[in-house]
Amino acid sequence: MSGTTETTGAVQGSRFTWSGLARRLPVIALLLAVGTGLGFLGARQQPATYTATATVLVEPADGNPYAPGTRGQNLANLGTEAQLVSSDAVAQIAKSSLRSSASVAALVEQLAVTTPPNSQVLEVAYTDITPAAARNGANAFANAYLIARERRAAQSVQAQINNLTKARTANQSALQRNLAALAKTSAGSPARVLAEQRVTTATAEASKLEAQISDLRLFQGDPGQVLSPAALPTGTAGLPSWILPVAGAAIGLLLGLVLAIVRSLNDRTLRTVDDVKAVGYPVLSTVESTSGERAEALLSDAAADLPDGARLLRSMLGVASPDGGAVLLVPAGAAGPHTTTPLALAAALARADQTVTLVDTDGDLTRATGLADADGVAEVLNEDADPDEVATQYQENLRFVPVGPRYSSSVDKLASPQMRSFLEGLAPDSHWVLVAGPIASAPEALTLADLCTDVIILVSLRQTTAADLQHAAEAVTRGGARLVGVVVDQPVRSGLLHRGRTGDEPAHDQVDPVPAVADAVPQPVAAPVVAAPAVAAADERTEEMPVLEDRRVVEDQPAGEKTGEKAGYASTRRTV
Repeated sequence: MSGTTETTGAVQGSRFTWSGLARRLPVIALLLAVGTGLGFLGARQQPATYTATATVLVEPADGNPYAPGTRGQNLANLGTEAQLVSSDAVAQIAKSSLRSSASVAALVEQLAVTTPPNSQVLEVAYTDITPAAARNGANAFANAYLIARERRAAQSVQAQINNLTKARTANQSALQRNLAALAKTSAGSPARVLAEQRVTTATAEASKLEAQISDLRLFQGDPGQVLSPAALPTGTAGLPSWILPVAGAAIGLLLGLVLAIVRSLNDRTLRTVDDVKAVGYPVLSTVESTSGERAEALLSDAAADLPDGARLLRSMLGVASPDGGAVLLVPAGAAGPHTTTPLALAAALARADQTVTLVDTDGDLTRATGLADADGVAEVLNEDADPDEVATQYQENLRFVPVGPRYSSSVDKLASPQMRSFLEGLAPDSHWVLVAGPIASAPEALTLADLCTDVIILVSLRQTTAADLQHAAEAVTRGGARLVGVVVDQPVRSGLLHRGRTGDEPAHDQVDPVPAVADAVPQPVAAPVVAAPAVAAADERTEEMPVLEDRRVVEDQPAGEKTGEKAGYASTRRTV
């Protein structure tokens, strides 16, 4: 056997691929459709509203306390005036004008007041469910504001008149007292001069107060005017009807992309051969899976077409183990069928004039070939049958040992000394002993790996994960067995664009290359042939195999190593 070469790999980490994103296009499309649908639903549920706007020119009020000074007397504080428009007093006047049954707070919620910069203008906007209601509401609040402002100005003027009237009354009383004091003084006396001055001052003050009162009574305050009454709005207010569907579609698309990218990064499923190589283990070949009928043909019919990849696998195994030996083939995971590779490898080796014994220890091969009732491994381990009786030759150089009917109750015996003796007893008559084992995580797989020299792990694309492959490699090599590599089981592709083969395999109708043997090739020991119900046609084949033409051989061994080696891949010329 060639030197042991351990291959270790790391579990495949998260990685983004466009193909992984493309596989999740249905999820993206679904969330896009859901977002768009919710947007349309929201647009339909949103009631149509209309907004009308009235423009009001604000005149400065007399005695504006918020704008002192000469210039300030001619300006109004629009921030304060805007707050007054939405006050309860103005809203109550507007409610009476509209004859509305809504509350004052509800009316104020539909109102919006803005102040354009560098102007003395208020824009009163009112929103309602109909154009007429919006127009009437805007005009009602604009007029109500002017009415309230006029009332406030009138109240201010009346308060000033009242104060001046009180001052005039006090002045008249003082004037009467001064006149009485003047009458009591003599002409030319200092007291008379002082009394005359007091009378003059009181008279002047009385005249001033009368003039102010007269001016206030004649004052006609202008609170402002409505420059542009509200008109019927021609379109709905708020967002256009297409905004919500577009926003929903954008949100759905974004969520779909995020979800697809996250799932793509966390997807550890092996979907391509490159994914398998990225884990860190060598890929020996890619073998196309076959149906049950073709599986029977691989066992019984030497002329049956080999699946694509079988010949390449035979060559790779011969290069890795030129002396032959016991090879365990175990699936990395429970998902996916793995019956094709053991049968295809056994048939390919047999056609290369290398004796092969295929042993089923899991039951899948037995069921695929229809030999569930034939005695096999279980009967040998239970000492109910001899090893020579269960090793049935179905074609030249190829023997098969089914699992046996009593397998379910004999699983533990795979770890017994009888199993080791059974495999050792098959080795002298076979250049290769291929053991089809259970999944690598099963306890029996570790036992069988200890009984074999080499291990091949079987991987199903789109079903096996990188973690499954890593755990399988760690499990089967724990006992010291050598991991030769990984074989990818790929379902048969179909469709108009499928050409029938991968391009790296020879056509089925070409002749198999047979290794040229320098020394005498030992003939396979004729094992007793028992009746196999599912493959009886194998006994009707002619005993003479046709001479096969060697297509391509390569000299790769020194002359000193030619003698004493076993026939097959250890010969002086090895098939490539």
